[in-house]
Amino acid sequence: MSEITIAIPSHDRGENGPKWMRELLDSLKQQTFQDFDVVVSDQSKNDNIMNVCKEYDFDFTYVKYQGNVPCENINVALSECTGRIIKIMFSDDVLVTDTALEKIHDEYDDPECKWLFTGFCALKDGSYDNCKQARWAERTLEGNNHLSSPSVVSFLNECKEEFDHELKLLLDVDFYHRMRWKYGMPHFIWPVLVANREHDDRISSDSTSKYDCVVEHPEGNWMMNSKELHYVHQKYPEFFINQKYPDEN
Repeated sequence: MSEITIAIPSHDRGENGPKWMRELLDSLKQQTFQDFDVVVSDQSKNDNIMNVCKEYDFDFTYVKYQGNVPCENINVALSECTGRIIKIMFSDDVLVTDTALEKIHDEYDDPECKWLFTGFCALKDGSYDNCKQARWAERTLEGNNHLSSPSVVSFLNECKEEFDHELKLLLDVDFYHRMRWKYGMPHFIWPVLVANREHDDRISSDSTSKYDCVVEHPEGNWMMNSKELHYVHQKYPEFFINQKYPDEN
């Protein structure tokens, strides 16, 4: 069993799908820490992603996901993970340093570390920009997401949770909410280790998501989907009474 399993949910994005997958796998190939295996759950209707995987000699588990629900595709990948630590990487994102997995792995030497966020940046037109430290903010569950995408999170396999396939814009913060409720505040490390690729086909982009309401907050407002907001309010009524986690009591 590997120390880390890299869980990669992927789907076809035309010529960009194979290209971006190679960039991700190249960033894994360059890692100083190599005690990992790779799980790919592929939502593509063709074999382009599978053929890219065949170009690399990693310990691969490849699954062809037959559905059309991004959250389910993530869950299929997670279900195949056997490593002590699970590191999600979306197929359009990359690790930005060759010591990324080493730094993540070292943090789990602390027995109190159940899950972890790293620093992150944006990847656009081949350049890294807008470096940030992940942090927990007020009203995270309602979309005030300063933790970034699931590509920035890792967690112990024994703490694994599934993503809620009813959600799209709030799929990540819903997952983070349940993780914190069960396992407490995550660990945070500053080094920027992950780059989130900016493009029009990502889940949070205006072209693929329906933003139809504004959530108001003293530190700044944000756009959200009213149906998803209603869903999480109905899902977690106890939390919305006092807005506190067990580690805050």
